[in-house]
Amino acid sequence: MKNYTSFNFAVLGIFSGLSLSFLFLLPVVIFSYWYFVKKNLSANLIKLSLVRGWLFGIGFFLGSMHWIVSPFLIYERHFVLAPISLLFPILMGLFFIIPACILQISQNYLRVFKQNFIFLQSFIIASSFFLAEIIRSYIFGGLPFNLTAHIWAFREELIQISKYIGVYGLSFLTLIWISFLISLINRNYWKTLLFTFLFFPIFLFSFNYFDQNKGDNYNELTFRIIQPNINQKDKWDKLLFEKNLDRLLNLTTKDNFYSKEIIVVWPEVALTFFLNEESDLISYLTKKIPKNMKIITGGLRRVFSNNDYEIYNTLYLLNNETLSFYDKKKLVPFGEFVPLRGILNLFKLTPGSTDFSEGKKENQIKVVLNNLVIYFEPSICYEAIFQTSGAELSSIMINITNDAWFGKTTGPRQHLAAQIFRSVEKSVFFLRSANSGISVAVDNKGRILKKMELGSEGYFDIKIQSVVSTTAFEKYGNFLIFILFVVLLIFFCLIEFLLSIKRKH
Repeated sequence: MKNYTSFNFAVLGIFSGLSLSFLFLLPVVIFSYWYFVKKNLSANLIKLSLVRGWLFGIGFFLGSMHWIVSPFLIYERHFVLAPISLLFPILMGLFFIIPACILQISQNYLRVFKQNFIFLQSFIIASSFFLAEIIRSYIFGGLPFNLTAHIWAFREELIQISKYIGVYGLSFLTLIWISFLISLINRNYWKTLLFTFLFFPIFLFSFNYFDQNKGDNYNELTFRIIQPNINQKDKWDKLLFEKNLDRLLNLTTKDNFYSKEIIVVWPEVALTFFLNEESDLISYLTKKIPKNMKIITGGLRRVFSNNDYEIYNTLYLLNNETLSFYDKKKLVPFGEFVPLRGILNLFKLTPGSTDFSEGKKENQIKVVLNNLVIYFEPSICYEAIFQTSGAELSSIMINITNDAWFGKTTGPRQHLAAQIFRSVEKSVFFLRSANSGISVAVDNKGRILKKMELGSEGYFDIKIQSVVSTTAFEKYGNFLIFILFVVLLIFFCLIEFLLSIKRKH
């Protein structure tokens, strides 16, 4: 029976992981977490509880990030590395040992799980899952994919609270809500359950009516977002470089009827060369691109030092023949570098034997457009899933990525779901050029204004008002979550105290 229960943990972990990408599957997430809590609280041995937590975690990451194997299946030379992807859910699943351990210890040593302290029980349950989410988001470089809050990502009317407490604050409140539902289900409080289920979405929706200072508006700016949809196998083929470049240029210059200056955004490593060394290529691009266009593109950058050199994954701003650049800081393990290179004798997924180096430049680039100085915050690939509350104020966030590695899996959608929160947290527009999709223009409320679907080729033009704003999150970062945590703990303790007095009388 124990083995059967443990199997259930793994299966429900898979379903909960798959469900986090779709709001309409929220009941599956609630049921999975309810089962996790109920069975772990009923376990007599902490060892058994930890094993169950681990199995749930393995299932969760198998379900939510099954697409991690896709990059290893594109080139035949990488097939031998595919088993590495199986280690990912096994290792990441260990994070779910944290809530399993906390719940078991709480059950054995705290009175709140032996009496009818529904508020404190819910708080402990939520905190245990939240702690696991925070730790995995920061330890060993961090992986803030498929956070609890991401289930709301594509309903902009439900994520405006992120301006105040960020994506992690929304995760914490969502987990509090789920934990209350779990506690109510365990007590068969069905009438209260319905009210609680409806209350939280209504609470989130109410933040649409709270408006913050939007700062100074600039003139209308025009951007063109390019999605060339170049096959990953063709991308690094030097024989196909000219063909791929022509595709980019044709999309760039098509229907160019603008008299004012515009910025055209190409995806990550759209130019598979060390652009800082290719003066002829820069001159060629300058001649081919209309004078009213400035190009933001991904490329490579090489820097020589003594008898060695460093290679960077770089975002370039090409203004006539002048180059500004930003180097990627958050590198993908096994994709752009091999962890523990001295021990692991492996090769990375991207071409070349040399690991990429981490960028050191500030994440801000200046551009003069229509006689206005505009500052934008650049990011490359999955960098945009990480918060940047301490960065210089920028009026626009621009992300370039290449999700062709993951085909038509749920990976690109999850990637976008994580990135949408950056626009809300900072109340700025977010522009994204993805090689194979999903390319988007997102406003400062997280609304997708324009979009190119996965696997399509094309472009879209978007006119936006660049805004420099300061949100509560931008001012205080995640410190407000600590305040929220303390306030809720005191509030719930007070409620339990008052309820205990009432029960005595």
